[in-house]
Amino acid sequence: MNKKYVKLLTAILLAFTMMINFYPQSRSLVAKANGTDTFNVLTYNVAGLPELLSSGNPSVNTPLISPILNNFDLVSVQEDFAYHNQLISQVTHPYLTSHSGNVPFGDGMNFISKYPLYETVRYTWNERSGFIDNGSDLLTPKGILYSSLEIEPGYFVDIYNLHTDAGSDEGSYNARRSNMLQLAELINQRSVGKAVIVLGDTNSRYTRAEDNFETAVLAACGLSDPWIDLIRAGVVPQDGEALMDPNNLNSGSNEVVDKIWYRSGRNIELEAISYALLDTMFTDSSGNQLSDHYPITTTFSYEINENIKTTETYGGGGGTAFSFMEEMKDQFPTKIAIQSGSRVDCITFTYPDGSVASAGGTGGTYKELVLGNGEYVTSIQVSKAKKTLFGTYRISYVKFTTNFGRTLSGGTASDIYTFEAPYGYAISGLHGSSADEIDRLGSIYMLLP
Repeated sequence: MNKKYVKLLTAILLAFTMMINFYPQSRSLVAKANGTDTFNVLTYNVAGLPELLSSGNPSVNTPLISPILNNFDLVSVQEDFAYHNQLISQVTHPYLTSHSGNVPFGDGMNFISKYPLYETVRYTWNERSGFIDNGSDLLTPKGILYSSLEIEPGYFVDIYNLHTDAGSDEGSYNARRSNMLQLAELINQRSVGKAVIVLGDTNSRYTRAEDNFETAVLAACGLSDPWIDLIRAGVVPQDGEALMDPNNLNSGSNEVVDKIWYRSGRNIELEAISYALLDTMFTDSSGNQLSDHYPITTTFSYEINENIKTTETYGGGGGTAFSFMEEMKDQFPTKIAIQSGSRVDCITFTYPDGSVASAGGTGGTYKELVLGNGEYVTSIQVSKAKKTLFGTYRISYVKFTTNFGRTLSGGTASDIYTFEAPYGYAISGLHGSSADEIDRLGSIYMLLP
């Protein structure tokens, strides 16, 4: 071969190699190449109440907390009230939830993440107890902070940050039991078939008979506790005296009210591989703790199921969450039906085994599309619009397109947002939120046979 062409070919190959090495690949490719398919989480009550209400020194301590948070992939904080700007001042994470404000307007909860966060929603507890005593829980809209964390493209973990009612009087016990039931109802409603991580200050103990989280949340939602599994070898403490071992804070004889709970989903297998209470990391130069709570951390390994992918959701903020994950199993729909007028009222998928998954209300004009052999949905186009001038957005238009080029559509189209199945996949289900109409919509993809 001519030396001129050999040099040219060599230069092209070198440039291609450099492009591969330096081009920002997807997280999944990088993780698998480096064998780092793990991530760590931290939950920390940062004691960020205004100085006059705080028992600590948050104006001095909060800036010291900030750079240490960069050691963790996902951070869940509570009592992030008056010193939020100082807390995030040295954080390098690209994804942060919007601060909800100081006392009495904010709930004090935030996520700080290296991974994208979608559809963040705050829920106030239905029951709180104590205004100027017994935890003063009525002073702020404490509750649950929800978000969807994209650990790899197409693979989401539902994350819940919580700060339950404090206090040890009967009113606080009743409110805290109600908090746990509300949390379980939310998880079972919006996280069907999905991986879940719950982090936060529960103000609860296994040893306290008045607390109900073991049955109300862990059993009801299929959640595991890394402290129980990894530190106590699966042995759950019995009701009785609180477990407090000041000589070994990481022993099975020392329980804190801050908790991390988790479960796997249909397309993400999670396993807690480490758990620790960090008693020396978040301290000042004299060794004093920077908060009145110890931070706790867990490292998770994960494995993805490539048969199923999900998407972010698009639309407004109303309605109740839904998912077709349970009904669809490992099936593609054989019939799709919509009810629509100026907006989309209802969407229904029917599956080969007779299962029916539906979201929305009863209004609108009915249309259906029966899919033939070898026919499947490849894309969904959606639009959103407000029902009233000051209302939230709802899905105003939807169009399903199959691999045979057939379509089913309804509603009023405006700006179009498209969910396109990746190569080798088709749309097998939907998730989002709805009430009397469809408020928010996303797709569930399944690998084609």
